[in-house]
Amino acid sequence: MSNKDESTSHYPRNIRDFQELSSMKPSEWTEIELRFNHRAMSDLSPWLNEQGTHIHSQIIQEIERRGV
Repeated sequence: MSNKDESTSHYPRNIRDFQELSSMKPSEWTEIELRFNHRAMSDLSPWLNEQGTHIHSQIIQEIERRGV
């Protein structure tokens, strides 16, 4: 297995990548997509710009709205 294969093996196969999701409202995302991106953005939160912080806030609001 190459390094590329190893680095993508932890990426859930049943979610769309962030580039595709960024053109959609979080209300259209699956629960798995919300959880995965919330975790990633939480880990990166010290480095998020204003737009990233806003998207993360929308994700949190959608998670709370769904009761996930």
